[in-house]
Amino acid sequence: MFKLTAIAGLLLATAIFATIPISPQVTPRGLELSVDQAQAVTYGRARRVTRRVVRRDYRYTRRAVRRGAVYYGAPYRRCRC
Repeated sequence: MFKLTAIAGLLLATAIFATIPISPQVTPRGLELSVDQAQAVTYGRARRVTRRVVRRDYRYTRRAVRRGAVYYGAPYRRCRC
C-alpha cells in the first residue's frame, strides 16, 4: 500500500512540475531554478483594425455600386493617398 501511494505521489509531482515553466540555470553559487513568465504576443489590435478596414471597403464598394459609380464586376478602389 505504501509503495502504491509513493508511486502515485511521484506521478502527481511529476505532472505538476511538467506544467510549471521552470528552467534550471547554472550560476557560480550552484544550480538555480527560476520560474519563467509567458511573453505571449497577441495581434488583437491588428486583427481588429484589419477587420474594420475590410468592412469599410465593403461598405464603400456597395454604396458606389448602388449609386452607379462603378459597374458590376469592376473593383472599386478608394485613393489611399
